[in-house]
Amino acid sequence: MIDSVKIQVKAGAGGDGLVSFQREAHNPQGGPSGGDGGGGGDVVICSSKNIKTLSKFTKKRHFTGENGMKGGTTKKRGSHGDNMTILVPIGTEVRFKLDGKTNVVDLDSEGKQTTVAKGGRGGIGNARYVSPTNQEPLLAESGEQGQTKKINLELKLLADVGLIGMPNAGKSSLLRSVSSARPRVANYPFTTLEPNLGTVTFKNQEFVMVDIPGLIKSAHKGVGLGHAFLKHVQRTRILIHVVDGTENDIPSKIFDINEEIKLFDKQLTQRPQILVVNKLDLPEVSHLKNEIRESIAESGINTEPFFLSSKTGEGVEDLVKRIVYVINDFKNNNQKKIVPTNVIKPETKNVFDSVYKEEDGVYRIIHPRAIRLAEGSDLDDWRVRIQFHNRLERIGINSALRKEGVRQGDTVLVNGWEFEWD
Repeated sequence: MIDSVKIQVKAGAGGDGLVSFQREAHNPQGGPSGGDGGGGGDVVICSSKNIKTLSKFTKKRHFTGENGMKGGTTKKRGSHGDNMTILVPIGTEVRFKLDGKTNVVDLDSEGKQTTVAKGGRGGIGNARYVSPTNQEPLLAESGEQGQTKKINLELKLLADVGLIGMPNAGKSSLLRSVSSARPRVANYPFTTLEPNLGTVTFKNQEFVMVDIPGLIKSAHKGVGLGHAFLKHVQRTRILIHVVDGTENDIPSKIFDINEEIKLFDKQLTQRPQILVVNKLDLPEVSHLKNEIRESIAESGINTEPFFLSSKTGEGVEDLVKRIVYVINDFKNNNQKKIVPTNVIKPETKNVFDSVYKEEDGVYRIIHPRAIRLAEGSDLDDWRVRIQFHNRLERIGINSALRKEGVRQGDTVLVNGWEFEWD
């Protein structure tokens, strides 16, 4: 089962603003009419009950939002680009960098979504640059580029009940006996190579049970098959600890598994845990039932075990009744507050420098708005260059150049254009 993938996303770029003037027979001096560009589409990740695995991301790992459209005449704004919505299974954790920190969003319910890359803003058209001192603006901005991010997706299965225990304890057989799931079953360790889910129905109540591959000592360090699957235990409400009744020193086996759970995540030790001794159909278990119970009690394990046979079904119904009771009790004591919205939009900070000195006598403008203004305007026209210089003064670029030490005759670079400072 694919339960961890890396993808790359790119939000759509904003559309360019337009330089345009309204010229009509009845209104020959209509004035500037260039509209703003439309915003680029965001990239959104949304959980869906119809998606079960992350396997589709092995074939496609790059996702892009739609670009915004260019501004139109008569001050028409370009249309916004459509968002790119990526559907993932419920229970997917989304990890991405934001302002140097790792953001983790848990999509643990149907329809929960997070915006991982924001689309670029549309460029401003020349109609927006009209002022009392500039009635014929010739400037327009290009659209802002959308954000690009690398995203880690990790699926943690959502289940009410998690089956834990040593390899070959009979967890898969128990899952088969109480649900329609058909995991692989055989008499050797590590038969289960990936988690198996099954739905259990009992008196009009349903719950989901997951069979976690067998754990061994040092599983929390990655030994055996356990480390890759211990994370799935974190989603469960209660744990069913299955032990093989034919094993020697059963209490030590119980302690070993619980220690691995504790070392992986201490919070898991607070989950309700039901102890099950399996293989009651075998004489060495049924005849020694009382001795096994006493050895468990004497070892300090304060839990009354359920004895059952997943092969014959003996004792299984009593276990299911107990599970239903514990699940209902857990739900009643752990009601989550209703969150008013399921949409998570991390805020981004627009913090950037304006200029820097490349070498003696050469300075480069790196302010995003100044760059977009240069991209969206015809700087070959001397009239446009005059307005561009005035705009740089207004947004503080010229002041920043002076602070950097620019002098008359120095070269100023912006987006492939070269000017002489005077």
